[in-house]
Amino acid sequence: MAKKNITIYDIAREAGVSPATVSRILTGSTSVSAGKREQVMQLIEKYNFRPNAFARALTENRSRLIGMVVAHSGNSYYNSLFAACEQEAYRRGYVTMLMNTYSQPEFEESVLSRLAEMRPEAVILSGGRIDLEVPDESFTRLLVHLREMSRVAVASRSPMPGIPGISVDHRGSMDVAIRYLYGLGHREIAFVYTGAPYYGTRERLQQFGETMAQLGLPIRLEWLIPVEDYNIASGIEGVKRLLALPRLPTALLGMNDMVTIGLLQGLLSHGLRVPQDVSLLGFDDTFVTDITTPHLSSVGYDYPAYARMLLDAALYDGPWEEIPHDQRIPVFITERESCAPPPKPGME
Repeated sequence: MAKKNITIYDIAREAGVSPATVSRILTGSTSVSAGKREQVMQLIEKYNFRPNAFARALTENRSRLIGMVVAHSGNSYYNSLFAACEQEAYRRGYVTMLMNTYSQPEFEESVLSRLAEMRPEAVILSGGRIDLEVPDESFTRLLVHLREMSRVAVASRSPMPGIPGISVDHRGSMDVAIRYLYGLGHREIAFVYTGAPYYGTRERLQQFGETMAQLGLPIRLEWLIPVEDYNIASGIEGVKRLLALPRLPTALLGMNDMVTIGLLQGLLSHGLRVPQDVSLLGFDDTFVTDITTPHLSSVGYDYPAYARMLLDAALYDGPWEEIPHDQRIPVFITERESCAPPPKPGME
């Protein structure tokens, strides 16, 4: 046999057996005679044959496919989480398929219905209606149907028994952020946020109030700035609203890194310096924090560890009741260049 990419069909042809027989031998089936097994194994050794992932999937009657559904891969958080999950899945011998829903119910319904038809080994959901504070009944029915076809895990709170959840510690991230700024000397802190219907936003807003109160800091409602989306344009809009106020805070929290980039652009375009005039702190600590000037400080997570937890949950094959129902990943701050002590009164 000339040197080439050897397939299961080549092995079968030279051994004078069927591809199905080779498959049974590869899976350790006892229904193959010792003579045929020895003959095939000698050829496998001779050609150093290693079945590719697709052939292995057919042999094992497993797809080795994981579907990952995100709200928007253009958002650096979902992009970072998918990249980590893709690498972890590859390490385990799986391939991943990314699907976007754009947080639109019609897209979610289409995507989840198609996944139910494709029956991947597991599905991971991140963003969209899975994060709603008040569950959506039609979406819940879709989840139930999907769970009948594939194992499911969510990068959120668990929506129901049988679907484990691994989520960001939203309360912890806000508490860490405010205490960090407080340690730098900031007493006037604003929060530019979005996503009011989602539980993560609710948790951050609640923790903002609690931590500020614990530290004895004033909460000025006009410094809680709602914006439309999780993108850069919303951060720029947030700065416009802040500049319309009679007084600026010394520190700004952006809902995520994308919004925080918008805050940075907005402040710089109006002649304000970061961090000399205003400190900026984002959430998610994604790759975009290093492509700005100054580089952005951000509250982040260990994405590889996050991915391992999600894959462990998604691929868990034991009784549902034995897997942890809800888990939260720890948070930390990566200090870069966008935060500093506040300017002293009277100094520019």
